[in-house]
Amino acid sequence: MSSHPIRRRALFAAAAGAALTPWVGVPAFAANKKVYLDPGHGGTDSGAVGNGLQEKALTLNIALQVRDILLATYSGVDIRMSRTTDATVSLQQRSDDANAWGADIFVSIHINSGGGTGFESYRYLTTDAATQSLHSTVHANALAGMRTVASVTDRGLKTANFHVVRETNMPAILTENLFIDTVADANLLKNAAFLTADARGHAKGIATYLGLPTKTTSYSTIVDNTTSGRFTASANWATSTYSTQRYGADYRYADPVLASDAAWFKVNIPEAGNYKVEVWHPGVAGYNTATPHVIVTSSGNQTVTIDQSTGGGAWRSLGTFAMAAGDYNAVGVSRWTSAAGYVIADAVRVTRV
Repeated sequence: MSSHPIRRRALFAAAAGAALTPWVGVPAFAANKKVYLDPGHGGTDSGAVGNGLQEKALTLNIALQVRDILLATYSGVDIRMSRTTDATVSLQQRSDDANAWGADIFVSIHINSGGGTGFESYRYLTTDAATQSLHSTVHANALAGMRTVASVTDRGLKTANFHVVRETNMPAILTENLFIDTVADANLLKNAAFLTADARGHAKGIATYLGLPTKTTSYSTIVDNTTSGRFTASANWATSTYSTQRYGADYRYADPVLASDAAWFKVNIPEAGNYKVEVWHPGVAGYNTATPHVIVTSSGNQTVTIDQSTGGGAWRSLGTFAMAAGDYNAVGVSRWTSAAGYVIADAVRVTRV
């Protein structure tokens, strides 16, 4: 239908012209970006089938995960889907719904068939620079996501006269995520970790293209040496109430030794990001002047040495570090120092910044 390229260009031009029209009496605000996700097929239309799998179920699985990841990870985004259940939705209904909603982008998710292998994606035959940018950005990130789990062939960025990329008024792409009728690909499509990695790649590509800011979760936690299940140390670490500068009821101390015998504070880091790490200890003349503190960062352990003979009775910053998500021993106080005096393990505070 040769009129469609003209229709798309006219609609983009009209939208651009409308954007130049001044608004009177309306305060300026940053509207959320509108992302339309289209899980291919559904209901009476199973899509491709093979190796005990149905395309309609896989596309819904991936698309729902893309939605959830975008909403949980990024700010300034609204999401609408052509379906959220195993429903029958026509191609015309999908494009009409996206157009009526005024979506900023349209991403259709499919599974391939025909005996090949790998990942490919599509845009319409003739498109603008914005669509080409969306296409390349999502393609690269989706492929990278899948490759965190397995080796996946890149079949490239392609064009096609598909309804949903032709009849939509916004930048629109369609991804084909492996081949359902190829055993090796099907085995990956049966792997929950692979589908999640694929979804994360799609979400990252969408967020990158739209410039969505990452959410910063407010988080701060204190782990004391008496916090149940959160502090571990060998029998070499004794308990003291000697200094009134302690945090809580008591603190732990040990002689310095040139051997690995750290006391560990376990912290539940909610999501990967940058965290300020602070320690609390009594400051007593004669305590260790070069106590190593070990911070487990996302790129490996880092050690910060502080003087515990002074500056006690307050939170002292060790710095800000990139930390991975998870519940693990995140901050340790090491006995491995040549300086004299007791090394102290009292409390730590970790705060998202």
